[in-house]
Amino acid sequence: MSFRLFIYYCALCGGGGAFLGWVLGRPINLSNTILRQGLKGMFLGLSVAWALALVDALWIFSLRRLVSIGLRVATAVSVGSLGGLLGGLVSQALYGWREYGLFLVLGWAITGFLIGVSLGVFDLLSSLLHGQDLGAARRKIFKGVLGGTLGGIVGGILSLLLLSGWTRLLRLLGGNRQIEDHLWSPSAWGFVALGACIGLLIGLAQVLFKEAWVRVEVGFRKGREVLLTKPEITIGRAENCDIGLFGDPQIEKVHARIRQEADRYVLIDEGAGTYVNNDLVYGSRILRSGDAIRMGQSVLRFSERQKRSNAGQP
Repeated sequence: MSFRLFIYYCALCGGGGAFLGWVLGRPINLSNTILRQGLKGMFLGLSVAWALALVDALWIFSLRRLVSIGLRVATAVSVGSLGGLLGGLVSQALYGWREYGLFLVLGWAITGFLIGVSLGVFDLLSSLLHGQDLGAARRKIFKGVLGGTLGGIVGGILSLLLLSGWTRLLRLLGGNRQIEDHLWSPSAWGFVALGACIGLLIGLAQVLFKEAWVRVEVGFRKGREVLLTKPEITIGRAENCDIGLFGDPQIEKVHARIRQEADRYVLIDEGAGTYVNNDLVYGSRILRSGDAIRMGQSVLRFSERQKRSNAGQP
């Protein structure tokens, strides 16, 4: 999918995931208020992390890589659930001490923080396992943390505003009725606003602070844009390739790789015939922003935030 669609789906699925979390947590009716809010927060973190991790995984992988998608999502759900639990416990404990709305916002910021972390944990563990450089995984976690924390703060404030506005409306319409019995609607909308803000700002942070990316201009899933968030990206028609170019018989299972070496990106041909700007690549070639990569009938466009000089370019 394109970057614009990625941001849109992050916001949409974040809001949808939060609503699912609200539905799952609503039946919880424990006498211990702190524990009750902690468990409700856990379901929020679980559902939002699940939805955003699924969007992130499907952006990177095709549906053919169900195992990789499942592992990524399971890892994110574990961390996101912990974030929701901690956020709910901390916010309710502080709110019970002093009824300041700021404490509720703090709890959602904690939840957003750990949801942001959850999206990069799998990459970090994978890099550690394979002895790869951790820079890309750390950057992904940083961007997730930035977007998730800001999303938790903004969403938490918006949630409080919705709650306050709904309470005032009910008082106007219902006189002295017990307002607490009618607060299910702002709670639901507050959760949706919170999840949507977390998803939106995580998506924006990933895109706005991107370092390098590839766009499929001709070939399978034309228009797809892929961030280069791993030390090495594989391209080919094998199901385990990071950029799958299926349906092109001229493309090998693993046709080429893009590897990050220090502050530059290098295209490595696997002997199958890869062209950069119509020049056949012999072994490897340093990529520059705007380079067109052609293999078989497919064309990819490499881009990066800062254009490098031509020095050292073969």
